[in-house]
Amino acid sequence: MILDIERFIKKTDGVIRRNRMVYDFLQFLAITLVLLLIAVFFNLSEIFKHISITEPYIGLYPSIPYFTVKYEVIFTFFLTCLLTLLILTLFEKYKIYAYKKLNKKLPKSEKSMDVVEQSYPQLKDRLKTAYDNRAADTIIADDLTKAVILAIAAVSMAGLLDVRKLAYNMVVIIVSGIVLAAIFFTGFVSPVTPDDIFNRFPNGTITQPPLTPDGGGNDSSGVLTETTPIAPTPGIDIDVTLPPGVGAGPGSLLENSTNHTFYPSVYYPPQSLSSNHYYEYLPEGYEDIIKDYFKKLAEQS
Repeated sequence: MILDIERFIKKTDGVIRRNRMVYDFLQFLAITLVLLLIAVFFNLSEIFKHISITEPYIGLYPSIPYFTVKYEVIFTFFLTCLLTLLILTLFEKYKIYAYKKLNKKLPKSEKSMDVVEQSYPQLKDRLKTAYDNRAADTIIADDLTKAVILAIAAVSMAGLLDVRKLAYNMVVIIVSGIVLAAIFFTGFVSPVTPDDIFNRFPNGTITQPPLTPDGGGNDSSGVLTETTPIAPTPGIDIDVTLPPGVGAGPGSLLENSTNHTFYPSVYYPPQSLSSNHYYEYLPEGYEDIIKDYFKKLAEQS
């Protein structure tokens, strides 16, 4: 009988240890997805364009079949994982500091027998007592051990799960996953990007966007739609006439011009600057024909 209780306690310890690992993993995943949702919505993945190590991978996909996630999203996911670890670590340290500041003892983690007694009230204080007095050879201890053994036979390991903690983390994970999927499929993100912030605060100073002629904000087109007026200064004459030839095309400038014969500064044989391939593959007799053609073409023009 004593061995039955000890086996039950060991089995319960393993189950509760695994349950706590599941709680911690779900909590870690929930916080990571929330941070990833914030990072994707506010285009924080563009930060990696300014990092020399990750810049060559921006806009590319890993060479994995059917994997359509860009490198910047993967980098953002790993960054949120690190932030989650930092948040959880700081929370644990802050909790210890808060209890010390309030002169309170830090609550110890519940043992497996405490969890079983909370989940099954019929074993309240009886399981601990039977386990502590398992070596006692008395009639009362034997009766208590027999009653506890009959009671633990009805204990289900699935009933040791903290349903509230499990459900809370699962709801956060599902909601965050649905919103992330909607963002990836629809592309609905914030118009503000890290580049906008960097451009607004260069070297720690605030810069204002350039003003349009009407005194408003920055015009996205960058083209002035109105003619800028010339403000005359009293007593000063301003010459606003255009010089000759401005606004005229090259054809109109050359219409009345006289033809001048071009004389090269240095005479050289055409073969010296021509391609050897041209003379090598030119059929015999065609060179004179081509020269006559261009000569007549020049005379007609």
